[in-house]
Amino acid sequence: MPARALARWLPSALPGTPNRVPSLTSHIAFLVALALIAAIAFLLFPARRVAVVADGVERTVVSHQRSDAAVVRQAGLTLSPGDAVVWQERSDGRPVLVVQRATPVIAEVDGRLVFWRTRADTVDEALAEIGVTSGDGDSLFINDLRVAPWESLARNPAPMVSGAGGLVGAPKADSPTLQQPLTITVRRAVPFTVVEDGHSLNLRSSALSLSAALRENGIILRPGDLVLPDIDAPLAAGLSVYVYHADKVNVFLPEGDTVIYSRASTVEGALAEAGMPLGERDRVEPSRDASLEDGMGVYVFRVDLGKAVEDEEISFETVARADPDLEWGKVRRADGQEGVLRREYDVTYENGEEVGRTLSREWVEREPVDAVVYYSGQDGVSAAGIPDGLQVVQVMHVYATWYNPASAGKPPSSPGYGMTATGVPVTMGIVAVDPSVLPYGTRMYIPGYGVGEAADCGGAVKGNIIDLGYPDGVTPNWSSRWIDIYILGS
Repeated sequence: MPARALARWLPSALPGTPNRVPSLTSHIAFLVALALIAAIAFLLFPARRVAVVADGVERTVVSHQRSDAAVVRQAGLTLSPGDAVVWQERSDGRPVLVVQRATPVIAEVDGRLVFWRTRADTVDEALAEIGVTSGDGDSLFINDLRVAPWESLARNPAPMVSGAGGLVGAPKADSPTLQQPLTITVRRAVPFTVVEDGHSLNLRSSALSLSAALRENGIILRPGDLVLPDIDAPLAAGLSVYVYHADKVNVFLPEGDTVIYSRASTVEGALAEAGMPLGERDRVEPSRDASLEDGMGVYVFRVDLGKAVEDEEISFETVARADPDLEWGKVRRADGQEGVLRREYDVTYENGEEVGRTLSREWVEREPVDAVVYYSGQDGVSAAGIPDGLQVVQVMHVYATWYNPASAGKPPSSPGYGMTATGVPVTMGIVAVDPSVLPYGTRMYIPGYGVGEAADCGGAVKGNIIDLGYPDGVTPNWSSRWIDIYILGS
C-alpha cells in the first residue's frame, strides 16, 4: 500500500472513527503499540546479569525482570509453596539470588495426617506452624528416629519415590521440585500409676510397652522382681501397675560366693527359693528366721557330725614279791604292760573343719599288767631286807659307788664341808644322784646298804650312777658295782 494511502487508512482504523478497517489492520496497530511499549520498557529497565543458586546448582541469566521470582522462573526453576528467594553475598562480594527450598513434611499426630512445606529450623517450630505442641512425656520421631523438640529439622532434598496421595495440600506428582517428605510422628504420653513397694507414683509416658515406660521413668527392675500386669503388656492410659522388688542378698557358701534376688520374708525362705536349702544341722548367720533385707550378707555353715576315738595309756606299776624258790640274793623280773583307756567323742564339723567335740563314752579297753620283781625269801621277809609295807614302784639297774665328807673334795675348814646340795649333812641314807634321772626326794632301797634318799649330786654322778653316803669315821663296807635298786612309793 502506498504511504499516502496508508496515512489515509490509519486514522480511519483508530477507535472513534466512523470508518471500520479489516481485522488485520487492528492487529497490526496492536503489535505496533506493544513494540512501542517494549521499546520504552527496554529503555527504562535495561537488562541485568543475575547469578541464581538453587538445589545446589548455580546458573546465570540475563534478565530485564524486576521481580526476583520472575528472574528465578526465567532461569528455568519452579518455586513450590513455602520456598523463599533471598539475596545473599558470596565470599567475593558478588550478590547471588538464592532459592531456599521448603521441606515437605508429613506429620502423624493425634490420629490425623497433615502435609505441608516448611522452612522451620527445629522440630517444635515446624509443628507450631500447624498448631501442634508437644507436652511433658510426649515423644517425637523423624523418620522413626527419636528426636528432641529443639533438635534441627533435617532437610531431605532427594526426589520422592511416591507421592503423598490423598493428603490435603500435597504437591502433584509431576512437580519439578517434588521431594521425599520428612515424617514427623508425635506420640502422646498417657498417664498411668505405679505402686512400687507400697509407694504410689503418678507417671506419664509415651512408650508403647510397660517395660519401656518403667525404664523411662527410672524404675529399674532386677531379677526376681514381680510386676503386675506382665512387664510386656502394652501401656494404656489409666493403667495401674504394681511393682514388688526382690531383695539382693550376698550369700557366702563353702563352695563359693553368689548373689541371689528374692522376695521371701526370711533368710531360710530365700535360700530355699534359690535352690540352696539348709540342712537340719546347718548354721546360718544371721539366723534362719531373720528378716530379709536388701544388700544383706548371709553366711552358710554346712554342719556335719562325726565320731572320734582317742586312746590314753594307763601306766603299769612295778611291785616286789617274794619268791621262796629263788636262790638266796637273786631276783627275777616279769615285765609289765600298759593298759588302754579309750574315749569316744561326738565331733561337730562346720564347712569341713572341727569346731567342737563332746565325750559320749569311755571305757578301759585293756587293763594294765604290773611289772613284778621277784626276790628270794618268804612273804613278809625279803632276802634284800625290804621292810614289809614298802611299795616298790620301779627297779633300776645302776652303778653304785660310795663317798663321805672327807672324800667330797672340800677341806674341813670350809663352811660347806660335809653338806649336800640340798643342805643336809652327808650321812648314811644320803644318796648322790643325777637329778635329771632320779629327782631329789626319791626314796629307794639299795640291797647291802639299806634305804636311801636322793639328796645330793656330784660332778661324776651322771645318768644311771649313784653315790652312797657314809659319815666320817665309819669304814664303808661297800664295793662299787652294778646293782638293781628298788624305787619306793609313798
